[in-house]
Amino acid sequence: MVTFINREEELSFLEGLYKKANSSAQFLVLYGKRRVGKTELVKRFFQDKIHVYYLATKGSASDQLETIAEIITQHFKEEFLGKDAFSNWRAFFDYVGKKLQERDKRLILVFDEFPYLAAADKTISSYFQYGWDELLKNTKVFLVVMGSSIGMMYKHALSYKSPLYARRTAQWLLEPFTFAQARNFFASNDFGKVFSFYAILGGVPAYLKEFSVKKSLRENIEEKILTKGSFLHIEPELLLADEFNQPQQYLTILKAVGLGSTKYSDLLNNTGLANNILPSYLRTLLDLRLIKREVPITEKNPKKSKKGIYSLSDSFLRFYFSFVFPNISLVESEAFQVLFEKNKEMLTSLIAKAYEDATCEFIRETIKLGVLPQFEELGRWWDKEEEIDLVGLNKEENSILFVETKWNNKPLKVDVLYDLKRKAKKVEWGSENRKEYFALVAKRGFSEELIRLAQEEKTLLIHEDKIVNQK
Repeated sequence: MVTFINREEELSFLEGLYKKANSSAQFLVLYGKRRVGKTELVKRFFQDKIHVYYLATKGSASDQLETIAEIITQHFKEEFLGKDAFSNWRAFFDYVGKKLQERDKRLILVFDEFPYLAAADKTISSYFQYGWDELLKNTKVFLVVMGSSIGMMYKHALSYKSPLYARRTAQWLLEPFTFAQARNFFASNDFGKVFSFYAILGGVPAYLKEFSVKKSLRENIEEKILTKGSFLHIEPELLLADEFNQPQQYLTILKAVGLGSTKYSDLLNNTGLANNILPSYLRTLLDLRLIKREVPITEKNPKKSKKGIYSLSDSFLRFYFSFVFPNISLVESEAFQVLFEKNKEMLTSLIAKAYEDATCEFIRETIKLGVLPQFEELGRWWDKEEEIDLVGLNKEENSILFVETKWNNKPLKVDVLYDLKRKAKKVEWGSENRKEYFALVAKRGFSEELIRLAQEEKTLLIHEDKIVNQK
């Protein structure tokens, strides 16, 4: 069982919908990637409330209906109806609707892994549409439809082409944990170790609970990811199998991105996919949030920008397709020593990249604390020669923030700040006399000289993930 940590915002959201259900029916679509904690969240929410919970499987449509028939009739204490109670889903909703109208009480009705229902019966969304429109919306039901296949959830519950479109009263994409949330899984003050775990696993609860702070990063990777039979060994394959019937072309793209093919032209050359085919695959991967496309934060028309670069948006997939998949022969032969020696720099680079990504989280926290002013837009910036890890924009105030991040082993010196200011001059944005802010983020902190300079110039310093005490 996954340890239940955090999710206060999500629980508060669910409680709010539950209160509304006392006067008007609620229909929530809850979705998110595998292992992110959807089921644990919902079970924690309804544990002290009247509910019916149904977990769909990959069985046939008739098997699904038989199972839910037993569950729902037992709930209403009519077990004698049994598994053959309903001939179809329309009959199921007729029964439930009638019972809810008779009792006039709130009921949480949860359908977990809804995509399995849709796979077994392509008309299932129409049945749910009927159930909601004709019966449930006039009761005190809190209907929850949830699933892990983001593609299937869009197709059958969220897309405007779906019969359920506009029926839902709310939707929630359950995101992986931030670093601040994820570190609660580990009883350790060793920032370097804990962040390294997060850099490899991302914020997925089920992944995080696999690593132990009593072991090194390498030991955890070997035992929990590389070893055949371990929980995470085939997790990427299962994740892709949830989304694609024929994942081969997508695997090719993900591997290419993982190995550094970030530009569209690079992907054309390294995947072997034709120019008229590749965009469709990329759009699908973007829609499923398996990859992301970035452009310099200052681009005026991001969608049409030719400066777009692609990267894997999931930390665990980034590790898998950069470190594991390209070296699968070494993994299968358990030549772990060779694997780590060969990819030592790659591993460090992956952790450093994750630290750069997490900088956005650190900066947002300083904004909440009022240490920095508001910056509505945060993102990377680059041109042909230079790159800045994070830039923040506030158009209304004509202010701009420049941030440099270092996964360093020694305290940063003043030259890092001078270099950041040099690069900042190349960023064309805002009107004359724009207000500029600077920040440095470093794993191993800063030299005394840099701390003094930062205090004089009001430059923000973040050591690990905490603000350095400044006068």
